[in-house]
Amino acid sequence: MNLIKYFAKQRWFMGKNRTILRIDALDSTEAGGTRIRLFKVSFDDGESDIYSYIDNESAVGKILEDAFLDGAQQSVFSGDSGFFLFRVISPLPKTPLTSIKPISKEQSNSAFCTPGKFFFKLYRRLEPGLHPEAEILEAMNKANSSRVPKLYAVCNYRTKRGEIYTWGILEEHFADATDAWSEFCKNMDSTDAFQLGMSTAQMHESLKRLSGPKYSNVEPPFDKLEQLLHHSTDTEYAPKLREKLPELRIRYSDLLRETFSDKTIKKQRIHGDFHLGQVLITQSANGTKHFEMIDFEGEPTRSLDYRRTIRSPAVDIAGMLRSFAYAGAVAKTDPSEAQLAFVTGYSKVSGFATETIEKECKPYILAKAIYEACYELEFRPDWFWIPAKALLEL
Repeated sequence: MNLIKYFAKQRWFMGKNRTILRIDALDSTEAGGTRIRLFKVSFDDGESDIYSYIDNESAVGKILEDAFLDGAQQSVFSGDSGFFLFRVISPLPKTPLTSIKPISKEQSNSAFCTPGKFFFKLYRRLEPGLHPEAEILEAMNKANSSRVPKLYAVCNYRTKRGEIYTWGILEEHFADATDAWSEFCKNMDSTDAFQLGMSTAQMHESLKRLSGPKYSNVEPPFDKLEQLLHHSTDTEYAPKLREKLPELRIRYSDLLRETFSDKTIKKQRIHGDFHLGQVLITQSANGTKHFEMIDFEGEPTRSLDYRRTIRSPAVDIAGMLRSFAYAGAVAKTDPSEAQLAFVTGYSKVSGFATETIEKECKPYILAKAIYEACYELEFRPDWFWIPAKALLEL
């Protein structure tokens, strides 16, 4: 198999715009009748990334069964350069682990599940250090938070030098859940948005207990957007946005300065990549809706240290408000009532006034829309008008 060609065409490969010089095998081990491998991908700019790979992905359930055979709480599989570690966090359901099968959804990672029982996430691009998703789920489970999946097990790789990489987690799979993105695209329900706002505030309350590195502000990619706009073939929004970009730079700095000088919402650990696609909706037997928060790994393109930083919860709120705007654009519906309901629900639980929340979200909404505009110009030009229109109206 030509590894360079294989990696280049995978959706989970994050180096698509870079030239691969070579791919080297780092380590591997045998488990479940297949091999778990780690590869080092080297680029022409001198940098490199580490990726995980399983020869037979259909054998993920068998790998986990081998690891936790006869109720083992921890297992170690040796490689040539390190050790593949499997650790149970919470008691596993009695459902056979071999029932876990691949699911077609491919993003920055790969997913496997037993419906209503297990969900296994195989992290593709790996970094050394404490993984935010495993850390957050374990902490929230200990805090008895019922609105996140139960974390069953963590899969790590430890080098002989002591570096730790998290390459997979096994967690609860919610039965009969629908994703909030699909639901709000079909029906921009303000009552649901209000409840989601309350659930978001409860999530942030649970995350207050976690520590993390100090956040160093990273300016939105104004320069990248300027370059993309210069090469864009869009004739309706790109010229206007290119003209307004200098004003948006100044506006962002002013909003950030105003927010910092009159800050009410304290920095803490946050979700970090919060939008409607990261929320599942389940229903109790009596028909009551519940919002389940998932995917606590943060933005996959960011470093682990960045994803674990202490930041304003307004970052998450802004991300969700922009997600409502996207859903409204897709459904051709005004999302403003749902957005206000979301903020009002958050206010009710957090105790912060809606005016305070809205003010502190402003710089992060602008920043989010800048990121969105870059993403759409690069990967989904037909959607560029959504963030572009928002930026022109700011």
